[in-house]
Amino acid sequence: MKRLYIVFLIAAIFVSMFCLFSGCSFVQEDLLLTTKSPNNAYTVEAYKTNGGATVDYSIKVYLINNNNKLLIYDKYHDYDADIKWINNDIIYINGITLDLSKGETYDWRKDES
Repeated sequence: MKRLYIVFLIAAIFVSMFCLFSGCSFVQEDLLLTTKSPNNAYTVEAYKTNGGATVDYSIKVYLINNNNKLLIYDKYHDYDADIKWINNDIIYINGITLDLSKGETYDWRKDES
């Protein structure tokens, strides 16, 4: 019985770490807001993700294009989406500025600051 418990615990840790660092398809995403650029060229949707009891909330923002979603912002330990358009191409998301015309994205796992 102890071995089964240890195997289950190791598996749970492995799945949690995998989910944290590579993303999970079973993570619940709740739509927070949808916004368009001033010239209506870009549409973005912000979601709050909930991975369950072992993973903290995060914010994901997708650029919507022809019903395709491109992840442009992914930040762990975020709880809300503060989004402002600087101009037609530049968007401010929770302290991060992205130029969508240049294809800029933000992923907390790749942040070197």
